[in-house]
Order: sequence, then C-alpha cells, then structure tokens
Amino acid sequence: MFSQNDHNNFSRRSFLTRGTVGASLLCLPTALWAKYEAEADANSNDVVIRFAAMSDVHFKKNPDCVEADRFLRSMQFMYDYSSKQQYKKFDALLVAGDMSDHGWDEELLLFKSVMDKGIQEGTTTILCMGNHEFIDGSKARWEEIFERDSNKVYDVNGFKFVALSPERGSCRDGDYLYALDWFEKSIADACADDSGKPVFTFQHYHVTPTVYGSRGEDNWGTRDLYDTLQKYPRVIDFSGHSHYPINDPRSVWQGRFTAFGTGTLSYFEMGGEGGRYNKFPKGYHDAAQMYVVEVRRDNSVVLKPYDLISNSFFDVVYAVAQPGAIDKYVYTDERYKTSSKPKWTESADAKLIEATADVAVVSFPQAVCPDVVHSYRADIRKKNGDEWEDFGAQYFWSEYYFKNYPKEMKIEIDGLDELSTYQADITALNPFFKESDEKLTVEFKTAKDLLETVDKNAPAPDANMLDIKFVDGRVVNEPKNALPEQKAIEINGAPKIVKDAELNDEYVAVFSGKADRFKIKFNSRDYNKLRRGTIAARFKFDSFGSDKMDVLANTEGAGVSFELNNQTKELELWMSVNGRYITLSAPVETGRYIDAFGTYDGAAVVFYLDGKEVARREVAGKLTHPASEVVQAFCVGSDIGSGGGGNCYFSGSIARARVFTWALTAEQVANLSK
Repeated sequence: MFSQNDHNNFSRRSFLTRGTVGASLLCLPTALWAKYEAEADANSNDVVIRFAAMSDVHFKKNPDCVEADRFLRSMQFMYDYSSKQQYKKFDALLVAGDMSDHGWDEELLLFKSVMDKGIQEGTTTILCMGNHEFIDGSKARWEEIFERDSNKVYDVNGFKFVALSPERGSCRDGDYLYALDWFEKSIADACADDSGKPVFTFQHYHVTPTVYGSRGEDNWGTRDLYDTLQKYPRVIDFSGHSHYPINDPRSVWQGRFTAFGTGTLSYFEMGGEGGRYNKFPKGYHDAAQMYVVEVRRDNSVVLKPYDLISNSFFDVVYAVAQPGAIDKYVYTDERYKTSSKPKWTESADAKLIEATADVAVVSFPQAVCPDVVHSYRADIRKKNGDEWEDFGAQYFWSEYYFKNYPKEMKIEIDGLDELSTYQADITALNPFFKESDEKLTVEFKTAKDLLETVDKNAPAPDANMLDIKFVDGRVVNEPKNALPEQKAIEINGAPKIVKDAELNDEYVAVFSGKADRFKIKFNSRDYNKLRRGTIAARFKFDSFGSDKMDVLANTEGAGVSFELNNQTKELELWMSVNGRYITLSAPVETGRYIDAFGTYDGAAVVFYLDGKEVARREVAGKLTHPASEVVQAFCVGSDIGSGGGGNCYFSGSIARARVFTWALTAEQVANLSK
C-alpha cells in the first residue's frame, strides 16, 4: 500500500494493513487518503453506496434565500462529483432536520420544490424533522407535505437508515422518548444479521455526550438516545442542531457506537466554550458544509467534509474502518489526552497595528497543528508603576471553520483603559485545548479617549453609554459620549408619555405590557466598551404579571437586565459574566417608584435598591453581551427577542433608564437614587 516513508510521515495517523483498512483513523489529510482510494479501487474494494449528509438548511419564505441556492448546489455537486468517480451513483440525500426556519408551509414547500428540482431518479431522499419545524408547524403537516412518516426506516442498496423525529421542538431531554421503543426495535432489526454493515441512524439533536455541541457548557444535545445506541456498535449516527463546523475533529466521536455532527448550510453558531468566545464571529453567515459519505465493499465508511462556499473539500477525511469493532475505534475521549499541540515557526511574531483608547489591533501568523488550530488566547497585563497587573484573558477564533481561512491573524483586544500600557502573551490552542509551548508577546499603549467627557469620579456622574429620559413630552436618549447614530430610538407599540404627580409632574413613559418598548441599537464595538459597567432604572409597577417583565434588558444568550419575576415576587438583576448568568434578587413593592442599580467592576456583581446594597456576588471576568448582530440592542420596557423583536414586556411606568461603562461606587449610587 504505502512506503515506509509514508508510514513514518503519518505515524500518528497510520491506519492501513495490507490490502485493506486495519483500524479507524483520526483526521486524515485528503492527499494520503486518495492513495488508499486508488488502491482500494484496484483491489475490487469498490464503493457500494454514496450519500450526502447535512442538516440545518433553514429555508426562508423568500425563493431567493441563500439557503435555497446552497441546497440546490449541494445536489448538483453530488451528481457532478459522482459522475467523475469509478462508482457513478449518488444514492441518497440525508437531511437531519431544520430544513425550515419556522416550519411555515411556504418554507417547507420551497424546500421540497428545490429538492424535487435537484434530485434525479435513483436518489432516495431521507429526512427527519428538527425543532424549527415545530415553531409554527406540526408533525402532521410535515408528513403531509413530504408524503412520508417522520419516523421511518429507509433501505438503500441494502443499507438501513433509521430516521427519528422529535415529538415536539422543546430542545430538551424527553423529546424523543415517545418513540424510543420503535427506534430501538428498528435498530435491532437492522443489526440482526451478521453482515457487518454499518447501520445509519439520524435525528436532529446531538446525542449527549458525544460530538462537539453535546458536551459540557455548550450542550445542544439530548440524553434520550445514548443508552439505546450504546447497545449497537455498528450504528453510525448523524445529528445537527448546533451549527458547529464539521471540520472540527470533535465533530466525530466513538464510544460503543459512532456519531457525527452534520454542520449547517445556513450560518455558524460557534461553541461559546464556556462564554470565552464570540458565538457569532465575523463571516458566520458564510457557512455551508456537508459530508460526502461512501461505504466500500468491506463495509469501511469514509466521510469527506465539503465546503459549498469555496466549492472544495476540506483537507481532512474521517473513516470508520470496521463498524462494530469498538476495540479499534480511535475517535474516543482518549484523543483529548494524545492530541498534538499547535506550534509557530521560529520567525513568527506579533505586531501592533493600532491602539485606540480602548482597543488594540494585533496581527500574527497562524500557528500550525496536525488537527486544526482552534483558537488563540491573549493573556493581558496592565502596567501599574513598575509592576504588571493581571488584566484578564481574551479568546479569538482562528477561523479554521472557513476553508480559505486567513494565513495572518488580526485580533482586537478590547475593553482597555485609556492612556495605559499593556502587554499581551498570545497562546495557540488546538480543539482539545492543548496549548502551544511558544507564546507571542506584544506591548502597546492606548491613546486618550477624545469622546469621554464624563467625570467618572463625580458624586453623581452622568451616564455615558445610554440615558433614556423624557423631556417636554418626548423620549430622548442623551448619554454624554454617544455619537448621533448611537442616540437613535426605535419606538415599538404605543408607550404613552405623561406627567406623573408622584415625581412632581416629571414626564414618564407608561407601558401596556403588550408590545410597548423603546429599542436602542448597539453593535459589537459599543459592547466592547461595556466589559464592566452599571445599569440603572427608575420605575413603578402596579402588579406582577402572569409572565416575567423586563424593565431594561439586552439579554439574548448573554447581556444584562432588570427583570420582575411574577413567581417569586422579586426584582432580579441579571448579568452575564464570561458567558454565564449571575442572578441576584430582592423583593420589591408595587405602586411606588423604585431606583434599581446593578454594577460590575470585574470582581463582583452588586445589586442596589433605593440607594442601598441588597445583594452581591463575587465573580471575576468581563461582562458578555449578545454576539449576533440581529439582537444587539438595549430595550426599555421589554427584553430583546431572538429575531430582534421583543418579549417579557413591562406593564407600568418608567422614568429613567441608564447605562454606564464603569461600576458606580456605593456613594454614587446613593446620590443618583431618589
């Protein structure tokens, strides 16, 4: 098969015995795998079935949506690719749920129309439902449109595919339990022979704890199926839901069965890895990944990740050499221990491009790694006199999920103080968080903030990020440092602005609890200034509602808010620190104005009511805010919804809402409270 040199060059990934595949393999370079394919064809170990596996296509109503084009091109590619191979057939198309955004008829019918247009005779379509099909849709309607059962066993070239759909789209454990007996019987029947053939199962949610997106702090999975699948080592399971990239080696896992995550044709929602990373990095809409899956006569299964954005394969191949031979499985948790560290070339160094008052832009060459370089960590120190003080760490994606990723990294270290000297040590990380031995170091000094006009040490300082108040019967946003475009207010519903005798006839806004709110658009650069800070609101409400009510909020996956909890009859302060919510609460009275303040100084979250501290939590890190551009906004009278709309609407009166980019002192809070 290969020369001894080939074996030595790829000793960590060696996988062949004479004439066939001898073991499962790690992420293998396509150039090396091509040699095996050619040899396999010559030895009559030919392909016997080929299919495409994908998920999370997310069709919109618009026939011109980019997802429709990507989906059609995926099928066109499969036929073109197949026509150039020794085995010419494209046997099946597998879509593991979320073919639509909302489950609307217009979306599902468009998906079916494009699928019918792209699929030729001889290719079987294999589908299951995802959670998005349940948002405004139903299982009965899905089955009617696609003319099939949502739970179904398909037979393609003698290989079994078991499709399982959830009972509902709650995205929680229990969504699959209703059909668990059917699912297990279907697998048992498929595995009853001694053929050694793989049995393919698929459902929308990942199986916890298996592939990337089903483990730890970024778990999008379900525990419903794990124990069942453990009984059937020949199973190769496909799942989606997380939108995590398939060229990440954690997208394959083996225990007593094999599992693959299927990525997305719509947009990446990257793993936050415990809140350290931006879940929606720059270019996250440039996501269209799928597997080309081939099974050979000896039952070995090969998966080639393909990128529809660049129209090319990733330089990696996954394979399961002997489905069911668990003693030869290598995509196990042991990989975490044995994976290789990233490295830099000897000439690599970090360079400062520019430093403003609060952001430093730094460039450096990408490190290299046998798997992929997952990300970089910048450990930051600030100079205080002759001493260096720890200023925390910031994490940056390497952009490995793009086929044509940049060879030179450019990162923005944010949340800095003006006129200060910093040093950053940059470490490369692999997907299993093994660190490079080498670090790149850069030193820089920030500039003066020419926009900052607020005296942060004043007894009762002005708000410099957001300041909603009511002047002459109209609402205004007048933070001291904001640019004109940052002061714009979007008014939703019909909040009434009236004088309130309780506040000496000052104007307040009255919210109905339905669709009334003020929305102020933010962006990532705004949030960069709010890594520490204070939120404040003066408000009155007459009763707790049937649902939660938000006074001031920007919480969609992260962010800060004041929320009234109807069950506990308390006001809650929510602050996302390093991607995890810290929630403090205290009882509040109805029918009178309340001054609420929440502060975070990098070491503690403090909650104040009417000028007095009522709760505190020690926690280190930085405030984290919504990463998706769609939901980057502060709302007064509601929270921000997943599509940029509102939820948790407030019923009552609001006299003031403010955001400061630093933590107010207890004395300042007392002075600003009524």
